[in-house]
Order: sequence, then C-alpha cells, then structure tokens
Amino acid sequence: MILLFFLFGFTDEIGIFEIEESKDLEIILQDIEYLQQVPLDINTASVEQLSMIPYLSLSECMKIVEYRKESGGFDSVQDLLRIPGFDLFLLQKIKPYITIKMKIRKPGKFRSRLRFKSRLPGGDGAEEYYTKSEFYNGQYDVFLVTEKDPYESSFFDYYAAGILIDEGIRRFALGKYNLDLDPGVVLSPLGSFFNAMDFRLINQERGLIPYTSVLENNGFFGAALSDSFLVRFTAFYSNQKLDGRIDSTGFARSFDETGDHTDSLSLSRKDRINEEIFGYDVRYRFSNLLLSNKSYLCRYTPPFVCADSFNDFYGDEFFISGLEMKYIEDFFVVFSEVARSHRNQTGGIFGFIGYLPYVDFNLAGKYFPAGFYSPKGVEAREDYLGGVLDMAASPGFIKIGTTLTLDNDIDDDSVRYGIKLNIEKRNSLVRLKMQFRVRFRERVKDLSGSRVFLRITPNKFIFFDVRLEEKYVDTETGTEKGLLGALEMGVEYRRVKLRGRYGRFDTDSYDARIFAYEIDLPGVINNRMLYQKGDYGFVYMSVKPTDFLKFTLKYCVVTRDTVFSRQFGCQCDITW
Repeated sequence: MILLFFLFGFTDEIGIFEIEESKDLEIILQDIEYLQQVPLDINTASVEQLSMIPYLSLSECMKIVEYRKESGGFDSVQDLLRIPGFDLFLLQKIKPYITIKMKIRKPGKFRSRLRFKSRLPGGDGAEEYYTKSEFYNGQYDVFLVTEKDPYESSFFDYYAAGILIDEGIRRFALGKYNLDLDPGVVLSPLGSFFNAMDFRLINQERGLIPYTSVLENNGFFGAALSDSFLVRFTAFYSNQKLDGRIDSTGFARSFDETGDHTDSLSLSRKDRINEEIFGYDVRYRFSNLLLSNKSYLCRYTPPFVCADSFNDFYGDEFFISGLEMKYIEDFFVVFSEVARSHRNQTGGIFGFIGYLPYVDFNLAGKYFPAGFYSPKGVEAREDYLGGVLDMAASPGFIKIGTTLTLDNDIDDDSVRYGIKLNIEKRNSLVRLKMQFRVRFRERVKDLSGSRVFLRITPNKFIFFDVRLEEKYVDTETGTEKGLLGALEMGVEYRRVKLRGRYGRFDTDSYDARIFAYEIDLPGVINNRMLYQKGDYGFVYMSVKPTDFLKFTLKYCVVTRDTVFSRQFGCQCDITW
C-alpha cells in the first residue's frame, strides 16, 4: 500500500506520519517492522513490493525496476545512487529495508511485544497495557493482541485473536482479520467506523492480512477465504460488537475508535450494537490491466441513529458495491474506483501517477456526495468534488515540489484552493527543508503558514534538529496565529538509540493548533497536538542487548497554561 501524503510531501517520518487527523496507520508500521527482519531484494522485488517501503514514492519504485531492466541488476545497494533523484540521504533511510540477497532470510517464528504507559503520578486506573504475541511457522500465522485502556477495570478490556493460513495462492483467516483490497473507498484498513476519511491514494493491496491494531471498531471478526480459480476471489464474513453505547430510544454515541470510555454510563452501555458483514471481492488481471468488483451486505442490530456522526448516520441494513480499475506501465499507473454506498449514494476516486526525467507527478480526483458511508472505507462529511496535482523535480543540487489542491463543497457552493511549495537542499552534513502553504476560500485567504526544518549531522552517530513553524488562520473576527520552535538531538551508536527534544509553542486559539510528530515506543505513532501557550519535551532511549531482545523507554512532559502533564512508557520486544 503506497500512501501519497499530499499534506507535506517529504520522504521522512514527518512527511509520512504527521497528519492533521486521527488515522490508523498500523498497517504501515507492520510493513516497516516486517521489512526490518526480511529486507527486499532490489534485484527481484516488484513495484508493488517496493511500495511497502513508506520512504519511497511510487515513481521511485518504478525507477528502481526500470533501472534494473536497463542495467541488468544491482551489484550493491549503493548502485541506487546512479538513479536520477536518489541521493545518500534517501539511501540511508531505505537501507534497513533492502538488500542484495545472498541467502534467504526468514522472520522470527515468535514475536512478542509488552507495553506499559501511564500518566504521572499514576494510580486510579490511569495505566495502559498492551501486548501482542505472534507465532509464525511456515504457512501458519497465529496472533493475540490485548489492551487495557486508561480507567478500564479489566486487563482484557480489548483482545483480538486469529489465525492466518497462507498457502501462497490460497489464504484462510479465522478470528480477527483485516482486508486490504482497494484504493480505500470500500475496503481499506485506513477506513474506520464513523471517522471522516480524507482523500488518500492507496495503490498496493495486500489482500487478506492479520489484524493487530487496537482500534476496536475496525477490522473483521469471523472467517475469510482467498483463492484463485479463473479469477482471484475473496469471500468474507464478520460478526462483532461495536464499542459504542446505545440508549433506549435508539440513539447511539461514544464511537471512540480508541475504545476510551471516561464516564460510568458509557462503560455500562458499551458493546450493545452488533455489526454483521458478509461479502466478496472478485478480481481479474489481464497483462497490465486489473479489474475488480467488491460487494458486501452490512447489518446492524438493533437499528440506531448515530448521534456522534456528522451526518446522523442511520444504522440498519444496506448493500455496498464498488468497481475498481488499475493499469500499470513502466512509467505510470492509472487507477480508479467507483462505489454505491448507503442510501444509493455514489462516489469515487481516480488517479494518475508517473514520472519523466527529473520530474515526478501525481494527479488525482475525487467525488463523494454528503452521506456517502462505508463502514470500512470512506465517510463523507459534505459533498466533495475536488482534485490534487502534486509535482516534484530533482535537478541534482536541490529538490523542489509543489502541490495544488481544489475542493468544491457543492452544498455550501464554495471552493477551496490550496498551494504548497516545498524546497529541500541536502548533503552529507546539512539538510534544509522549507515549506510554504496558502489556502483560499472563494478567493479569500483563510489559511497560510511556513515551516523550516534543519538537520545537522556532524558524523553518522549524532544529529541535531531545528524546527520552526508558523500558522495563520483567518476568521471573521481576525487572524489567529500559531507558532512552534523545537530543538532535538539524537545519538545512534550500534545497539543504542537516544533522542531528546525541547520545544515551545504559542497559539491564539484551538483553530491555530499545530501538529508535531515525535518518535515514540515501537508500534506507536504520536502526532502531538499543541495549542494555547507552553512548552513540551521528551527523552527517548532504546537498547538492543541481543538480536532477539529490545527495550525502549520514553518520558515526556507538556506544560500548557495551568496544565502540567507527564507520561512515562516502557516496552519490551522479543523476536525468536
């Protein structure tokens, strides 16, 4: 699955994970951790396989395959530097996930993760526990995930178990599982129950996969079979309780994807709504052309009106069906998906991704009417008609990128235009990135800002980061400002990694809030939301005493006006 995050367009953790909304990116973390154990052989990996590396754009994946065809193969990973647009910095980012295979490496047969987090001072049930255990043996993959949220009484507040049998062409799942079968409109792990899914482009489909996330209303629970006979097909069935509460009049609320319940009434009435889904996906590939149809019936018992949903979704029984088309060539990919959802609402996306010498470009469009709803895909807040044009050029000494966005709100009869400009210069010692963005609504500017990111790497073990950001939100009453400045230092030496950050922020209002990505315990994505006035910081350390054991610690502090918040977390990862 490739995500083209048009929000920033940088090929590092900030550009990938720093998004201004809550989104389950567990599937990307799974890819990263898996490829660390089993790197891809760049002499045999396909474009789809290379796209599992989040630091590579789809056009860069196509360039690797095209260069391999022309040159006959790579003698070492350093040969990637011969490809236009590839430099030493990008090579260092993807190096842990690629190789020139001399022998076959297999993932560990047993993997376990134990995590503890708590706000300080602790007590009163503020602790959070998480465990993930996975046993892998040939074609069998057995996994168990447990989680206790803060203020939940049971250690097994949430648990998910499942088994995946992979025989190559045939796959079978029993228990908790997930489906990655389309560009995100109907069936996508990034979709989530009653959460607005902004437009993202997804182009690498994994099919039937384990579900190891802790978002309690996502995924499927039941059975699924994927096989091939003339066409590739997947049949699936799911029956599970939703983590929300419903009252006697049929109104439901508290569909918090994290499963957090902070009041006794919410706790006493949760898990009363049953979600039942059964459907299929059929796909046919002819040369470079892929055609697919996926459909499923969704039933909720009892029927309800979701009071938390922005379009007051009525949950009862409805049928969803979608058609997908994708055409792949050496230099470009064309894809589209159109679906009919709840109350016969029809919407879809289309896109074109390609590259020319020194220029990468992505063009995409979308249309979703208000009320378009798929429980495992898109939910539209309003009528959305728009598009994105993203281009990047690398003449050698500098990298320049620009993103143009257009969003037409049909109901409100208003149009938003967005422009972003990215400039990046890097060498072995210094890396400088600058971004400027502005957005207009009906020819009136309503958002603008800029960001500067500087990394200094005096040697391969130490780096220093400086981040400065400003954001301006124009409202009817005036302009509201948000400012952020942060310093960070990192040390990576053999099996030890140390990171520390200190930052100050000042925002005039919640609308001017700033999101800042920061490193966290493995398997956790942390986009810290900063608003009001204060400072924050963290200290992070990971130690890997042996190949099969890793310990990670993190302590963070946030001071905001009269609020003083501290959190401590630790984690143990075992791979055997």
